[in-house]
Amino acid sequence: LDIKKNYILDIGSGYGETSIFLAKKNLSKKIISCDKYINGNLKLLKRIDNEGISNINIHHGNVYDILDTNSKNYYFSLVWIFFPDPWPKKRHFKRRLIDVNFFLKLKKFLKNKSFIHIASDSKSYISEILNCAFKIKKDYRWVNQSKKDWEYRKLSLPKTKYFKKALKNGANPFYIKLIKL
Repeated sequence: LDIKKNYILDIGSGYGETSIFLAKKNLSKKIISCDKYINGNLKLLKRIDNEGISNINIHHGNVYDILDTNSKNYYFSLVWIFFPDPWPKKRHFKRRLIDVNFFLKLKKFLKNKSFIHIASDSKSYISEILNCAFKIKKDYRWVNQSKKDWEYRKLSLPKTKYFKKALKNGANPFYIKLIKL
């Protein structure tokens, strides 16, 4: 990766709806679509080909493949994490992606004033993420603190498969926006 370019990291891209959305809105930026899910990556590849999109690279694997490197070649101006696996059982909470350690690892790969966009319909996960945001407030600031700015369904964000599933199940997806200080 060329550090002079602007890169966007789409973590857990699923079927690629967010990567496609980002690629079309950010034609001059490279989207790194990161997911371990092979069927989702295949669907994304098909859409990339069908729609002639040239600014998406797929990383088939875990985002920690990137975050655990000592490389200084990755500098992201934007990170999207939409509907990460909530691991709803309390005994599985340790498997959740987003925690204080995650934010600290991610920080070294972000440009100053980079944004992190997170969406979830899991109340316990949202609570945990906001608790993390409080703990890391010297490194990141929660930007969208008013109700009108965190109601996913009222914002012009991609209506992903998991967003639609949340609505169908009566959940109200919550959107969080952080900025690296």
